[in-house]
Amino acid sequence: MCRLEFGRNMEFDSGSAFKNAFAAECDDVVHSPMADRRDEERQLSVRLTAKIIVAGRELPCRVHNISSGGANIETLAKLTTEDRLRIEFRSNLSLAGKVRWQNGTFAGIEFTEPADVDAVLKKSGISIARIKPRLPRYGCKVPAKLITEQQTIECEAIDISTNGVRLGKIKQLKPGESYMLVIEGLSRRKVSMVWNRDDQAGVKFVNPLRFDEFENWIAWNQGEMVPQ
Repeated sequence: MCRLEFGRNMEFDSGSAFKNAFAAECDDVVHSPMADRRDEERQLSVRLTAKIIVAGRELPCRVHNISSGGANIETLAKLTTEDRLRIEFRSNLSLAGKVRWQNGTFAGIEFTEPADVDAVLKKSGISIARIKPRLPRYGCKVPAKLITEQQTIECEAIDISTNGVRLGKIKQLKPGESYMLVIEGLSRRKVSMVWNRDDQAGVKFVNPLRFDEFENWIAWNQGEMVPQ
């Protein structure tokens, strides 16, 4: 501890004598590594959606808090303490970690390596390779239908995000055309054809899926819950 006592008639100038005396009295002051670590690991309250990959399963999650050392998430995934997982924020950014605690749908994740929080929070942009990072997609492999007034096209949903679906078993269709997409467990959605090649096609939802509906459907598809 550093203590300075000033007498009523004591005078100080700015010379070296005072500086040396002050340094001598204060040479036992120690900076706390714990305090420094707390500063480095200060958590930020955020509202992010991401994908967790654990034991071969892919499920959505909400990230409520994040720091360089870990994150607090909310998910319908059935997690247990010490589960190892990966959190994917977008196609070009994911973080590995393990479950430190779990309470209902909430869990605390410790990252394997310190995270670049600024990179996580930064909006995605086009890379040098001119590839735009996309939102996480989820493999599904479920029967689907594209419906118009003239025809019904049987196909298969291969993967899905809140913005659209990649379909398989699709014949030649024109980009830009509109369809009604039917997938078991989801409400019917109006979609627009974006691309079609090699018996596959990408369609975009005219109105993106609500996160809660999407989360429940993915959990059902992954065997985590029964659809309502």
